[in-house]
Amino acid sequence: TSLVGLLLWGRERIRAETVARIEAQRLAAEGELRLLRAQLEPHMLFNTLANLRELMEESPVAARSMIDSLIAFLRQTLAATRTERTSLEAEFTLIRAYLSLMSVRMGERLTWSAELPDDLRSRTLPPMLLQPLIENAIQHGISPQIGPASIRVGAELQDGELVVTVVDTGRGIDPKAGTERGDHPALSGHGYGLAHVRERLRAEYGPRGRLDISPNAPRGTRACVYIPGQATI
Repeated sequence: TSLVGLLLWGRERIRAETVARIEAQRLAAEGELRLLRAQLEPHMLFNTLANLRELMEESPVAARSMIDSLIAFLRQTLAATRTERTSLEAEFTLIRAYLSLMSVRMGERLTWSAELPDDLRSRTLPPMLLQPLIENAIQHGISPQIGPASIRVGAELQDGELVVTVVDTGRGIDPKAGTERGDHPALSGHGYGLAHVRERLRAEYGPRGRLDISPNAPRGTRACVYIPGQATI
């Protein structure tokens, strides 16, 4: 009887692990598709083209820079849809292209940096995993704020974990409430963009992959993505 019970338990465990693996793959695939649609939604392209039209007459040099950034961003976005894994170097290339594009649109209101140590360039992660954090910082932290602000993106190893940090000096979060100021659902620590990142981390790495959101001193928001040790490409 105990042997039969053990066999049944083993069979059920295998079935449960198979179901969990299939569900994780489904969540990851759906997440990538949703993110791609968000990146290419029409209003982003329309706003960029509208800015380009104005810049062509006012500042041809700035217009060319914006076109170059848009081409780089679209090229990296397309490449990300054709792979299940990407390098941190490719991810940072996408981030730099997007921030370059936003800096032309926002002018002196936005300064940014995205520094990646050489020894981390080949580390792997799901494609476009970090993009929602950058967009969240722009849309909900910096855009609503009056005056200049900055975004800093960095990466390091901590006890074998890859830690990618996105820090902005926008309007920040309310430490007492634990959510970003404002009543828009995306401002919440559980809003769509952040929930999307958490979902993909959980699908890819289980509980070891996580996203932490906290206030940045003296102002702004700090988002930290923790990825357990993995192979390089």
